Amino acid sequence: MEAKEQKTVIIQVQGNCPMCKTRIENTAKGISGVSSASWDQKTKQLHLSFDDSATSVDLISKAIAEVDHDTDKYEADIALIPPYLIAVNTESNYKF
Repeated sequence: MEAKEQKTVIIQVQGNCPMCKTRIENTAKGISGVSSASWDQKTKQLHLSFDDSATSVDLISKAIAEVDHDTDKYEADIALIPPYLIAVNTESNYKF
């Protein structure tokens, strides 16, 4: 049986909060071949370990961008917010 080629890399991933951390790490870990993923909120660095024969940095980066986080390879495709969902402040009352 052939040994797996473990690769360890660091990629930049944009995010701001603990929910971002959970989403980024869970997305990466959900990809077959990824053995560990740890994102640092301050440095915006995602430390990855994965089987190089099963996945790639490109595929992982693309998956993370698809859950709305820019990476150093891909920009997130953020959907536009419909105008009727934007709050308008009129006389201290918010209307939707």
